Amino acid sequence: MPRLRHAAIALLAVAFALGLAACDGDTGENNEYVDEVNAVSSDLLASVSSLPASGGKPGQVSRALDQVASQVGTAATGLTEIDPPEDVATLHDDIVTDLQTLEDEATNAADEVKSGGAAAALGAVGRFAAEANRIGAEIDSSITEINSVLQD
Repeated sequence: MPRLRHAAIALLAVAFALGLAACDGDTGENNEYVDEVNAVSSDLLASVSSLPASGGKPGQVSRALDQVASQVGTAATGLTEIDPPEDVATLHDDIVTDLQTLEDEATNAADEVKSGGAAAALGAVGRFAAEANRIGAEIDSSITEINSVLQD
């Protein structure tokens, strides 16, 4: 399943997108926030990079997708435990919601592969990769906005 590689690449993009830039102005709270978010991002990146490059048998694909769901869920939980600066709280919440959606998409894809076998695997992974790319773009946009607010 070469598409599993695409799904893993999409997740790496999400993990990279979580990186925030350190601030120049009154930096105390903002930089602490940046450090905490970047720690979650680094953990997600490390776990996603351990995913197999190709899917293999349907059981391997579904297990990999379940692993993705777990890793993304852990990142979402990690972000909910971070207290963002007030002026970026809504954007922070948007990222958490996006990660929770990504977790659900990975779980749904894993379930689809489990129930449909090899015939379902390619389509499920392809749809998941497309959703991961879409959600990654939304997260990237939120990160860009957060960076802009924190840099002012």
